[in-house]
Amino acid sequence: DGDGGDAEPDDDDHQLVSGVAGRLSLPLGDNLSLQTDVEVEYSSTALTDGRQNDMFAHSFLGGGHLSWRDPNAGLFGGFAAFGGGASDDNGGDGTRNFSFYAVGGEGQFYADNFTFYVQGGYIDGASDAALPVIDSDALRDAFFGRGVVRWFMDPDTRLQGEIAYVDGDTDEGDPSNMTIVEWGVRYDTVIRDLPILGDKSVFVGYRGAHFDKDDASDDEAEFTDHTIMVGFTHRFGTQSIQETDRYGATLDMPNFGRW
Repeated sequence: DGDGGDAEPDDDDHQLVSGVAGRLSLPLGDNLSLQTDVEVEYSSTALTDGRQNDMFAHSFLGGGHLSWRDPNAGLFGGFAAFGGGASDDNGGDGTRNFSFYAVGGEGQFYADNFTFYVQGGYIDGASDAALPVIDSDALRDAFFGRGVVRWFMDPDTRLQGEIAYVDGDTDEGDPSNMTIVEWGVRYDTVIRDLPILGDKSVFVGYRGAHFDKDDASDDEAEFTDHTIMVGFTHRFGTQSIQETDRYGATLDMPNFGRW
């Protein structure tokens, strides 16, 4: 706050978040393909100690999808991911670190200008050399489901809506149930003939999430997060957004690092 004192619980609860994601789809024959994903997301307080407890600091994710696809009908397959995240912790050493792994199945159905996309699977906290003990607050033993609808108004204009549900545990030793409901909408299009840049794919979107921990002793066990997103994408190997959806890197990962 202005006089240098401690922030109140509801203060400093806004931040700027940046991120980058890369996806590469490799054909393994006529219908089989392997896609790899790498994602990094970080906040404006990632390199400093924030004053707001449990504010998101940064996350990373790596993973892959193995799938069979008919561009005229749909796709089915499985995926696996690993990664980590961190949040500010006023009552501790300034940062709380988490790591995770996730596995699941997924499928897409193509209907003219619509793509229907479903995912489901399992996520758990993971130990590694840097994090030999899973943080007691880490999400563990959780199941999730995600549904996405994409509408292509034309080959280079897409409107997407999605919703996800997560149910798992937190608080090791005396587990509390944690549920997460996440929703979002995103609009992608191509701006033509920009100076120097030429044609450029851009997007604007919104993502919301409600976190609810079943812990009557904790008054701050429930909160809602809102994120406004703007950015650009670069494609190679395909000529339009819709062609990428049917022939290229059409798959993505849920927001495991945020969860």
